[in-house]
Amino acid sequence: MFLSDYTLRLVLSDCNPSSQKVNALVDLSEDLSEVFPYLNTVLKGLQYDHDEKVLTVKREGRLITFRPRQIAVAKLEDENEARSVVEALKEIVNETYANRDHIKPTYASRPPPRPLEIFKLFPGKNCKECGEPTCMAFVLKLVNDEVKLVQCPLLYTKEFEANRSKLEEFLPDSET
Repeated sequence: MFLSDYTLRLVLSDCNPSSQKVNALVDLSEDLSEVFPYLNTVLKGLQYDHDEKVLTVKREGRLITFRPRQIAVAKLEDENEARSVVEALKEIVNETYANRDHIKPTYASRPPPRPLEIFKLFPGKNCKECGEPTCMAFVLKLVNDEVKLVQCPLLYTKEFEANRSKLEEFLPDSET
């Protein structure tokens, strides 16, 4: 196991003091920077700055920032949720580290997909089956991690299978 021990601190948002959410700062016992290029290959939808040793990803509406000896997680309900999210991140880090011999590290950051690029792969039928008034409204929420790809039923038809596959290649957690 690569990442074993950490200290969790909950902090209130400096940007929005009236927020009901808390943020977590996770101080790590190990330096994670050697795993970052592998995580950059394995995970989708993240930004990586190899020179600064910072990796940022959005998951389930939360902004998560990895630094060599710290992980910051935003928009958490409470300490229980913070611990659950941190344990899941720990598992991802350890699994990636364990499989690093089979992963080609990526040192360059990939640009995030633009909403218009995503929209071009959508059915464009504005069927409202996803709960949004238009496909573009859905795409904007998708980019902001407010909805999941699976909520668009038309993408899961045979007609749009190829487009869905392309979207799943670069969108984070498209199925969950």
